[in-house]
Amino acid sequence: MLAAAAIVGAVLISVPFLVAGQDDDRKPEKDQTQNAAGTVLDAQRPPAPETYTSESPKPSVKPSKKETVKPSVPSAPKPVVVPPSPSPSTSKPAEKKPEKKAATGPPPGTAAAALAGLAKSDPQGRHICYRAFVSGQGWQSAVCDGTMTGTAGQGKKITALNIAVGNVEGSSANALLHDGGSSSAKWAPSWTAVVGDGKNNYIGSSKPGAPFLTGFAMNVGKGNVCHTAKMQNGGWGQQFCKNGRPEYMFVGTTDNNNWFEAVKLTV
Repeated sequence: MLAAAAIVGAVLISVPFLVAGQDDDRKPEKDQTQNAAGTVLDAQRPPAPETYTSESPKPSVKPSKKETVKPSVPSAPKPVVVPPSPSPSTSKPAEKKPEKKAATGPPPGTAAAALAGLAKSDPQGRHICYRAFVSGQGWQSAVCDGTMTGTAGQGKKITALNIAVGNVEGSSANALLHDGGSSSAKWAPSWTAVVGDGKNNYIGSSKPGAPFLTGFAMNVGKGNVCHTAKMQNGGWGQQFCKNGRPEYMFVGTTDNNNWFEAVKLTV
C-alpha cells in the first residue's frame, strides 16, 4: 500500500509540469500569426532580397588549377613558301652553246677576196680584181691586174661583172644592157654608189634570163683606170685609160646587136 501511494504521488506531482510545457509550445505559434499579419517591427524585418541582373560570367582572376581548362589552340597554317629564283652565285650555270663565229673578210671566190690576197703581200699597192658571169657558164674565177675575164672566140655573153679595187678610193660603175625591143642598148637606171676599197662592186645581173652587157662604164677615186676589150665580131682593141672621178672609162659598144666577150682591167 505504501508503494502504491508513493507511485500515485509521483504522478500527481508531474502533471503540472506537463501542462506548463504545453502552454510554452503554443506561444510561438501566436507570434508567427502576428508576423504574418504585418505587426512585426521594422527592425525585425528581414533584409530585402538583392536585385539580380543578367550578366555574362567573368572568369575569376586566379582560377584554381582544377578549374583551369586550356582552350585548344588550332595549329597555325603552314605558310606557302615560294622558292626564290636561283641567284647567279648559287644556280648552276647554263651550258654555253658554241657561238658561231662571224665570217670575217669578203665571201670566198669574189673579187674582193682575191684583192685581199694581194693586199697581204702588197698592202700599199694599187690593184683591181674582177670576174665575169658568163651566160651558160656562171661566175668565173676572179682575176687581177690585166688578166682576162670572159671568153674569147666562143661568142658567149657576159650578164654581170664583179669588181674590187685597192688604194684608189673606191669605184663606181654602170652597165649598158641589151634591149630586145630597141635598136640601141640601154643604161641601167643609175650608177652604183661609190664602193670603198676592198669591197665588192656589182653591175648587171646573174639571174636566169638577165640581159647581157653590150658594154659598161666605171671610174675610180684617184689615179687612173685602164681597159682592153675583146668584141664579139673582132679582135682585142687598144688600151684606153681615164683619170679619177669625175672622168670614167667605157668598155664595149652601144650597138644592141653586139657585145664584148672578154676584158682586161688595170689601175
